Amino acid sequence: MMMAGDDFRSQVLQATDIVQLISESVALKRRGKDYVGLCPFHSEKTPSFHVSLSKQFFHCYGCKESGNAIDFVIKRDRMDFIEAMKWLGDRAGLEMPRRNAAGGREQASQRQLLLDAHSVASSFFQKLLKTSSQGQKAKTYLAERGFNQQSIQQFQLGVSPDAWDELFRELGRKFPMDLLAIAGLVKRRESGDGCYDTFRNRLIFPIRDERGRVIAFGGRVMPGSDDPAKYLNSPETPLFNKSQSIFGLDLARQRIVETRTAVVVEGYADVVMAHQHGLSNVVSVLGTALTEQHVTVLSRFADKIILLFDGDTAGDKAVDKAVNLFLHQPIEIAIASLPQGVDPDEFLLERGAEAFNVILSKAKDALDYKWHRLQQQLGDQASTLTGRQRAVNDYLSAIASARGSGPVDAVRWGQILIQLRNRTGLTATELNQRFGIKAASASAGRRHPQPIRHDDTRQLQSGSHQPRTAQDRAQRWLLGTLLIHPHYWQQVQQQVQAADFTDQHCQQLADVYWAYQRNEGEPVFNELLALLDSSALKQLAVELVDEAETLPDPQTTVRDALQHFVLMKNRRQEQELLAALHRNEQGGQATESPSIGLDMELTLLRQLQEKARQPDLRRVGFS
Repeated sequence: MMMAGDDFRSQVLQATDIVQLISESVALKRRGKDYVGLCPFHSEKTPSFHVSLSKQFFHCYGCKESGNAIDFVIKRDRMDFIEAMKWLGDRAGLEMPRRNAAGGREQASQRQLLLDAHSVASSFFQKLLKTSSQGQKAKTYLAERGFNQQSIQQFQLGVSPDAWDELFRELGRKFPMDLLAIAGLVKRRESGDGCYDTFRNRLIFPIRDERGRVIAFGGRVMPGSDDPAKYLNSPETPLFNKSQSIFGLDLARQRIVETRTAVVVEGYADVVMAHQHGLSNVVSVLGTALTEQHVTVLSRFADKIILLFDGDTAGDKAVDKAVNLFLHQPIEIAIASLPQGVDPDEFLLERGAEAFNVILSKAKDALDYKWHRLQQQLGDQASTLTGRQRAVNDYLSAIASARGSGPVDAVRWGQILIQLRNRTGLTATELNQRFGIKAASASAGRRHPQPIRHDDTRQLQSGSHQPRTAQDRAQRWLLGTLLIHPHYWQQVQQQVQAADFTDQHCQQLADVYWAYQRNEGEPVFNELLALLDSSALKQLAVELVDEAETLPDPQTTVRDALQHFVLMKNRRQEQELLAALHRNEQGGQATESPSIGLDMELTLLRQLQEKARQPDLRRVGFS
């Protein structure tokens, strides 16, 4: 019978719309009966990630990841099974029953404790902003900078105390010192005696993950402080990786999906002010250069990234980094610039959202921006023959350097060559020679094939698998049809049992299916997936459903498959009888009781005659 945990799992899956869940982090488009998008679990340019609304499961035909809503959350957020069920339950308003048989409270994982510590710290900082004298100073400063109360609440801004260990004393009552140190909230004293707060006398900007959970903090020094570090971020922790965390993404994600564009600025304040002005697709990469990991995250939601540089940040290194990403990443990367010395938050306060959008509309792709930047640096010399030659050389050198850092997709490189040819006047052959590429081997820039993924179970065939033998077809198509139309099982189980499947993996899947039908009744496909503890079996189940959906008539498929199973069972029995006769003949030569051998032989011969009278089913559709 179904246990309490299984019952809760079923409730969670029934209460969760997998299309809605996945569309919160993956841009999905309707294609026929399914939804498709770029897979969040591997890098790809052509969408191969499918989500089925009717069956409530996902499957990637590229990396073969598949499963139900719980599996998706486990893979996306790197949770364990219990954490994923609890999160989805909370999302659906369902309370998860305690799993401890003695009724005691379960021990939380370290990751959950770190999240809890950050949540308590964030509440502490927010409370100080609202109630303390130091908070009053911070609110005055925020008002002077133009931030309204709604923005302060939306981004959960706070202030850290102007003291050495006030946060530590507050959190130390609930969390061990070692955990707070791992969280980056406190630092150990060099003397080894105790800890002190990481953030002191700073305006606090909580850094949240895509789901809105606080995973780190950014702090801006308060006016009048003698601390030389204007900005301070949490150190890297099990929760926080600066190279892939994106400030404001939890609030910007929906608008990014709607506009298919993400605008990346430098600072926290710039993001807050942009959202305050209705520009809610703006995020920040925490004061570091845009990385491949950042692009991977953003490409799940956007087709285009606009880097907004002010005059102080648009250095050659930052531009060259953007060119590198433009060449290698499957997303458009453009650059826009503000006037020299003007930050985005200042620009918005002075000129408003409309003028800000005009700046963004003038964004140039990274290659175009690099060329115009070189022209500006050359000034009057740009119009001379020598100046143009220098600009072309510098431009191509920058692109060659970026291209040399890794493989570039052949189609993307072809489009880039057209841009370069129009800009420099050089032919494609001359350009390829400049980049050290022989014209005959231009395809060398294509990506290398990704290595085959291995699992604890032998790698199964891909979704393009075509059953080769009649037995293969009968087993796969019968099982696939049962997964789609479970009501046929009552008819099937009268003639076929799970042990009759000769393919190892089909038999394992049939074992689970037959047991579920006997104990629980007709299974819902996404709930059955949750019972499969092997990713290989989940992949097989998805493939069988795909194959069975292409068959014209499930009733005919079941009939023909059953006939084939009966035929194969008869053939196996014939072989077993003949083998028994053969063994009896060999044994009879040495036995002292030949009459017993004769009786056995006569019985076996009668059984073979009975088999011979049965109709020949070899002309069914699977032969």
